Amino acid sequence: MDKLTLQLRPRVGFFRERGGLFQLNNLIGTVDIGGQDLIEVSPKIATDDDWPTATVSLLTGREAIDIAGERQAGVSLVHNRLLEGVAAIFLQRLERAFRQEGPIVLLERAARELPYLQGTLNVTSWVRKAFWRPHVFPVSRVELAHDNLFTHGLVRVAQTLANVACEGRAKSGLMALARDLSVGISPTNFDTAAVTSRALPAQWSAYRPAWSLAVAVLTKTSLFGPTGNHTGVGIAVEAWPLLETLLERTLQSAVRLGQAQGRTLVYEMKGKVQLLAPVGTSTQASFSPEPDGRLFEGSDVIATFEAKYSAFDGKVPARHHVYQALSTAAASNSPVAVLVYPGTFETRTWKVLGFNGKPIQLIAIGLSMFNWLPPHQADDRGEKVLTALANVDTDQFLTIRRVRAA
Repeated sequence: MDKLTLQLRPRVGFFRERGGLFQLNNLIGTVDIGGQDLIEVSPKIATDDDWPTATVSLLTGREAIDIAGERQAGVSLVHNRLLEGVAAIFLQRLERAFRQEGPIVLLERAARELPYLQGTLNVTSWVRKAFWRPHVFPVSRVELAHDNLFTHGLVRVAQTLANVACEGRAKSGLMALARDLSVGISPTNFDTAAVTSRALPAQWSAYRPAWSLAVAVLTKTSLFGPTGNHTGVGIAVEAWPLLETLLERTLQSAVRLGQAQGRTLVYEMKGKVQLLAPVGTSTQASFSPEPDGRLFEGSDVIATFEAKYSAFDGKVPARHHVYQALSTAAASNSPVAVLVYPGTFETRTWKVLGFNGKPIQLIAIGLSMFNWLPPHQADDRGEKVLTALANVDTDQFLTIRRVRAA
């Protein structure tokens, strides 16, 4: 756990020991605790079996991650980006296979024209030309082929990952393997579909883990799904920043949909707003909360957003969630405070009393964080936000605010 904390550098502590029990919070994925033992940490809310796909779709490459399940003994690499982790894992897998089996060599049937008879003679072709070159035999025979699609695919992925890797050992190791594997193969037009559609021969099973990862890179897909025949990569990642990523994508979607309707919507992530100003001695300090997101129409804030990676029962948000959302909305002069949760539930709305109309409503929205949406449904979450805000009467609030400002 100490190593994992150093690896992930969490902004919120995720490990707790209480009453002889150990608890992991704000963490999802696979944790390698050594001795070939892995801990699988699922999301804290109910999900379907395909939640890893949704999780991986939220990774931007900026997250600190920990690679598990295929780590080389005695080596502890710090991967600050997803690509760094993938490069390190591919190097380890390819290095192990190459050391164990050498380069991939396949038995392939090839057509040749030889000055001697060896293989299966194509009689028709030979008879047609036998009058002027009877000594040339068109044959087909089985040969050992080092120049094959699998080697081309592995070399291409090794070169690609070496180009993007920043860690020295991964970069140099992948470049060396690409050089060693490419000896004797000819440059050719690379057909990704032809390479990835073929199954790796059983006699080269040592290469299967590396080939699985190579296929994922070549086809721009992922190996983090819960089922399948490939050798996947286990990762652990801090969960709650992914909800902020989902919130930003949702606000981008809402702005895009609003602009298509002729509205002047823009959004902003983070950004401090002053709530407390010191009065008195110079030792006092101001206090400025930082909303996770704000939605503007023109120059007016129409909603502030707070992302909370926790389960919500649909009744009423936690006290500290309510206080944070309302005070931040008040500091932002926002008519609406929105609490965003990772679960799936019907949008909940409360009228705010006692804040003198700043804000006038509190909304709780579930963004179904662990449900992957196909491209044609990409704007569903943004539409959900706009629908919730459309039910809020903000005209009176905005009119009063403009009068006060004047």
